[in-house]
Amino acid sequence: MYEFILSEKRYNDFSNKGKVINHMKESAVSVFRPEGSPKASVVIVHGMAEHHRRYDDLAKVLAQHGYAVYTYDLPGHGDAVDNDKDLGWFGKENGWNTLCSSAVDMMARAKKENPEAPLVLMGHSMGTIICRCVLQDHDKDIDALILSGAPNYQSAAGIGINLAKVIRTFKGAHGYSRMLDGMVTGNFNKSVSNPRTPDDWLSFSTENVDAYLADKYCGFPFTIQGYIDEMTGVVQMHDVSRFHCTKPDLPIYFFAGESDPCIGGQEGFQDSQDTLKKAGYRNISAKLWPNMRHETMHEKDRAAVYEDTASWIDSQIG
Repeated sequence: MYEFILSEKRYNDFSNKGKVINHMKESAVSVFRPEGSPKASVVIVHGMAEHHRRYDDLAKVLAQHGYAVYTYDLPGHGDAVDNDKDLGWFGKENGWNTLCSSAVDMMARAKKENPEAPLVLMGHSMGTIICRCVLQDHDKDIDALILSGAPNYQSAAGIGINLAKVIRTFKGAHGYSRMLDGMVTGNFNKSVSNPRTPDDWLSFSTENVDAYLADKYCGFPFTIQGYIDEMTGVVQMHDVSRFHCTKPDLPIYFFAGESDPCIGGQEGFQDSQDTLKKAGYRNISAKLWPNMRHETMHEKDRAAVYEDTASWIDSQIG
């Protein structure tokens, strides 16, 4: 079964401080339901400058394995915006909280609809930054965590925030900056020899890269404030003191392409795992896929990635 919903959402302050963020947006939500009662609910949080419909194929495979799958457009993305000029815009303040709140809200919906089913939280790229920040206060609500193409911590993120604030003074919070575009994603394509397009770093699959370039809801620049919000998340996800680990044995699975420039190589990939270990989580496994880049779930051999993801969930939940 497949359900597509366009509904109004109010994103609450995920930090549980009781504050309600005034950020009303329409959020496109896709729900894939299995035959019979679901073995678990899987909430998928997509990455930067893309949209939830890119995960339809994965969701269908997981539903075939008996899982109820929830995908949705993050604030400032896809059908969650009223106007295309708001792509990459998460609000005048508390933008990172707004992004994280959307994931917590979707988790709550999945739990409400399937109260007896375990909950699996899965993120890709920027979605993993959101998931790692959500984990800090909400691990009690999560039964397994999957992190795909997880960006590693960048020590320059704090400097980047300060620089972006200076640029914001001149261009405005809703303005754009090619300098910031380059700082955040501009170096990734340098990992590709003789690139065909500016986004070859995403995958070896030229079909996927071309589809991404042709999609108006993919590859758009963030606003200056949006970049400040994202870099705020990078700093927060690395702050071990913010984690309140109540489930040290929570199953956590990192996977990425061996040629993914976003993870920071073997060292960055390991550092991302070590941060969660320092926070108290000890049941962490990881896999690097050969001959794949950042978007393993859109490579030619993506079916193997789908099945591996389903098999991992089966081994932890099923």
